[in-house]
Amino acid sequence: MASLSGIRKRLGGPIYAVADQCIYSASQLLLSFALARALSPSDFGIASAFLAIVSFQYIVHTAVVHEPLLIKRYYAGRSAAWWSWALVLAVSIAGFLAWQFTSFPGPLRWAGVALIAGYEIFWISRSILLVGRRYLVLCASGLLICIGYVTVLIGLKPASWTQALLWIAVIQLPFAILVAMSLRQVMAPLPAAANAQALTLGEAASYGWKASLSQFMSWIMTGGAILLLGSSADSVQGGLLKIYITFLLPMQYVLLALGYYVLPRLAAGWTSDRRKDAFRLFVKFVVFGFVVAEVGGILLGLLGPYLVVLAFGKNYGGMDFSPFFYAPAIFGLTMCLRTGFRAAGRPGALLWCSIFGALVFAAAMLAATPPISYIQTINAMTLGFACMAAVMMAWLFFIMRAAGSDQTG
Repeated sequence: MASLSGIRKRLGGPIYAVADQCIYSASQLLLSFALARALSPSDFGIASAFLAIVSFQYIVHTAVVHEPLLIKRYYAGRSAAWWSWALVLAVSIAGFLAWQFTSFPGPLRWAGVALIAGYEIFWISRSILLVGRRYLVLCASGLLICIGYVTVLIGLKPASWTQALLWIAVIQLPFAILVAMSLRQVMAPLPAAANAQALTLGEAASYGWKASLSQFMSWIMTGGAILLLGSSADSVQGGLLKIYITFLLPMQYVLLALGYYVLPRLAAGWTSDRRKDAFRLFVKFVVFGFVVAEVGGILLGLLGPYLVVLAFGKNYGGMDFSPFFYAPAIFGLTMCLRTGFRAAGRPGALLWCSIFGALVFAAAMLAATPPISYIQTINAMTLGFACMAAVMMAWLFFIMRAAGSDQTG
């Protein structure tokens, strides 16, 4: 019985974390399914462009709020929390306005601002609950958001993409209550322990800008590409690319959940005498993530033509799923390697690797024959991530060898 209890204790955390991320992934899948069925292909492409802005916002939220809070576990005070959250909101709205006035001329679409505010409330509630290990509430909130998406988009049948985005924003607002109820869990307890290192606004911003920029390079190859195609004359191509990336979401969120679960252990062991153990754990995580991504990619390559009709409708039955046999494995590999850079405290090195991948992607897109299709974009994206992964592996090997030489010397 004692051995069974120990197994449950070791496996319980990863299982709960993966379960929560699977539910969250399902909610985003359902959102894409419902939007594709409720809107015309052209409106779906435009809505996908707006949701690409939200994916950029998620990058900023993860870098400024989620990851620093996961490592430190407490804010130094309420002002540090409010200002960190306000910073994410301000940067996200600024990015939206820049796109609005340069690539999407016309009257200001307030649906975009509402969508950004609603999603930030939702993500803050998830970050706080995850820090507090309140997995049951996390899973329940994920189920509620799934029900909300299906009820609003399929049941109410919005007439346009503007109405659809406003309804999505409204669905997120009740999570503000959850934020208020859970806020005290991430405030530094008083009196604080002598060795307590609570998260300040300066630390969140310092960690966040490099991490955000490195993630932004990856966003250029995913959400940015959707934005580019969705804003073009043939907005349908943006919707097709959105569908392709949507099928990557389950794998992405599972690997994110496992990465965030092992991140505190890796960060603690990376700069201590247990460095070799931390590196072994990291290697196992990378190999496991690569295998999971490749198996998932093969299954999607085989079943994708049937799943896309079942989920999105007959309008999208002619999609080409051949890239799934190799692209998801490369994408998953880069996600796992990122965890090593975060644990080693090398956001600057991660940024340079990401810039290299984004430059390769940009060069491939410039060399593509116009008009640019979603398949050309997928091939350029895969090449960019492959080059990024190669540089990341070389850099991590250099970091580990240099650190090992310092310790033996």
